[in-house]
Amino acid sequence: MLSRFLDRILTGMAVLAGLLLLFITFSISYSIFTRSLGFQSPVWTVQFNEYSLLWMTFLGSAWVLRRRKHVAVDVITSHLGPAGRRTADVVHSLLGIGVCGVLCCYSSLMTLSLFQRGVTDVQAVDMPKHLVLMVIPAGFLVLTAQFSRNLATSLRRTKADAQEVETHNSAPASPTGAPGTIAERRNG
Repeated sequence: MLSRFLDRILTGMAVLAGLLLLFITFSISYSIFTRSLGFQSPVWTVQFNEYSLLWMTFLGSAWVLRRRKHVAVDVITSHLGPAGRRTADVVHSLLGIGVCGVLCCYSSLMTLSLFQRGVTDVQAVDMPKHLVLMVIPAGFLVLTAQFSRNLATSLRRTKADAQEVETHNSAPASPTGAPGTIAERRNG
């Protein structure tokens, strides 16, 4: 239930990130088109495209992590065996939870401080700074949740693999004296 709820949140955030990408594409195209006709492009275009880039990053990052499509350096893990990879997955998830959790807390405090002080981003359009930056703690919160889910999945996989090994080691020997194969154990 909780997993489906998180999936819906991540999908909704990814759709929003996609819509922001469309906004950036069309607003820049419109700006170029108006300048080519000799008109002045809207002054707010650059400002809101900057905001959109920030929002896209934090709206889509947890969705990308869920699909395991993020950039990964696997120089070390590609040389590990299955048990080493599972351990690396657990460590990766624990580090992700720790880093994203700390950054979520810190960015929440900073955003709250900006709200309480009424700080404004003065550009073409004056914008309350907390509205621009509130996506950062939200993004880190869902990243923390996704890393937690990845950790739970890795731990379940590790436990299932350990049970498989235990079952394999306690299996009756085959006629050749070697432990039975999985098919032999299933068939009796």
